[in-house]
Amino acid sequence: MRARLLLTGVALGAAVLVGGAATAQAAPAPLTAGTASSPEVQAMKRYPGKFTYSQCISLRDSYAGYAYCDALGGGWYALWVES
Repeated sequence: MRARLLLTGVALGAAVLVGGAATAQAAPAPLTAGTASSPEVQAMKRYPGKFTYSQCISLRDSYAGYAYCDALGGGWYALWVES
């Protein structure tokens, strides 16, 4: 009976290890540059000036393209716009 339990435990342990190894090998292939499925990189440019939070949000929302506000510290923000 002990031998049967030992063999069952070894078999289960081996099954878990083999299953884990198979899962680890199933990683997706990395994207290559220039393919249609690779994400586009946006070139961002800092808009001149320092703004309060409300000013930055207002400018960001009124910009025609993609834009975001980045904290500079001391209550000041920089506006980054898509170029």
